[in-house]
Amino acid sequence: MHAKLFPGSAIEPISAFSFSVLREYDLHTLQAKFGAYDYCLSLRRLTNNVFTHLVNDPYQTFMRVARFWRYLESKVRLGQVHGIDKFFPHRPSGFLMLYCPACSDPGVNMRDIYDGNHQANQFWKNTDPFDKSLADGLAYFPQATKYLEFLKSLGHISPDEYAAHCNHVKVIANQGRIQNQNCAKTGVVNTQCDHVFVMATADMQNGERYANVDASSHHAFQSYGFGDDQTDNHRGLVPIADSYDSNCSYQVNKNGRFASSTYLADQKEFVTRFEHGIPDLHIKGHIDDCIVVFGHPYHWCVGHFHGETAEYYWVELNQVGGYTRQMNDGHCEDTIIAHHNDWNWQKTVNLGEYF
Repeated sequence: MHAKLFPGSAIEPISAFSFSVLREYDLHTLQAKFGAYDYCLSLRRLTNNVFTHLVNDPYQTFMRVARFWRYLESKVRLGQVHGIDKFFPHRPSGFLMLYCPACSDPGVNMRDIYDGNHQANQFWKNTDPFDKSLADGLAYFPQATKYLEFLKSLGHISPDEYAAHCNHVKVIANQGRIQNQNCAKTGVVNTQCDHVFVMATADMQNGERYANVDASSHHAFQSYGFGDDQTDNHRGLVPIADSYDSNCSYQVNKNGRFASSTYLADQKEFVTRFEHGIPDLHIKGHIDDCIVVFGHPYHWCVGHFHGETAEYYWVELNQVGGYTRQMNDGHCEDTIIAHHNDWNWQKTVNLGEYF
């Protein structure tokens, strides 16, 4: 390590990768959205572009090393090795996500948007059951074991879950099931602030289920230090306005779902303060009653908030889905986390230009 070489194995290393090649791979793949296989093949071709097949293939080792490199790099960049937790006692200890510096955070310095993406899915495949995320619930995804137990406790989707008088909700109920029938995970649900920073992500298993949205919202605000037991710096008085394209149906039983679930119950009082809206473009597909009740122009203190900003990031994440859908669970999650952090970082450095 002192020689700036990352060993290929912690026990008996026979190969190593320079820090510079790992940094280059990390930046290139985050920007250009390609996988480790293509990068390793490019290195082999740079070595010998005629007899490439004679050059050793480091792909398997490199893929493992690059994943650990990202994890260790995130602990440095996000302040964990410098004891940053003591400055943010209201946030989860050991957090590995980049927070929005412009959002309301009492004691430190919101509006939030939910949306589902069906391109960041995962095929049914033989997968390594021991492959777990290195972040393990400390970044954008909730802790996997607890999240799956929560979904299992709910059983199958109730026919009443998507029962609504609005046709737009019926479309949401069917979209993921139809186009992703061969997928173990049909996509992800993101919670983002109105500055388009990713706050949390939850996997979808069978379309855009409200339980997935609940889990994403719960993890987002838990990560930002909000909840029934968080009362310091008047956190209990912060109003929250959310935007979701099926809020006309989603919000009906939301308070009851949080109150009845042990997984969500620590925010059962907090969620009652939410003011629910529907994005300005999506709402045009709803009935007239939805426009009056959930249209942002009719809400207090939302300014020119249109609620469509969740769509901005999908252009980037759709490209990532092309190769993460073939990964094991943990590797897939860690890769998406890296892209979330990179997106949030680019938003941070350019924040002054747009806000």
